[in-house]
Amino acid sequence: MEGRKDAGPDGGGEAAGRLREDLDYGCLNDLVGHLLRHAFLRGQQVFAEVFAGEALTPLQFMVLELVDRNDGITHGDVAAAMSCAPSVLTTALKPLTASGMLDQVTVAGDRRRVAYRLSPAGRLRFRQVRPLIETAEDRLLDGLAADEKEVLARILRRVSGRNSQLRNNR
Repeated sequence: MEGRKDAGPDGGGEAAGRLREDLDYGCLNDLVGHLLRHAFLRGQQVFAEVFAGEALTPLQFMVLELVDRNDGITHGDVAAAMSCAPSVLTTALKPLTASGMLDQVTVAGDRRRVAYRLSPAGRLRFRQVRPLIETAEDRLLDGLAADEKEVLARILRRVSGRNSQLRNNR
């Protein structure tokens, strides 16, 4: 198996994360979807680095931002805003409600529907960690000029179908 002498324990070549310069990617690095996937993964990595020790995932940050900006937002509206299945949202919510950051309430007039509010402790905690998202964004987009960042965000809003949604102030 002479051809596999450089293979790592998973048979996948050199150590994960190191790109081989001689690897032929074909059309992959010209495909927007492929590049978006790698940009997404890089965003997840940067978030994890910046939020290390905060016990918060990117999905949980999204939930907290939506609930903070929309007190009493329903489960369905949070899931729709995050483009995720309600069951995925439930998984992300469990630690937030268990820790007391989020209060779960029933919707007036329809006790079957669930809504969320930041608890007083949750609001305080979110105010403490929220500034870290700016650090994460700056690190992710390091090397881009301010106008390039805005163009990138505008294009991504169009590609993602969120162009018609107004960008709120940070």
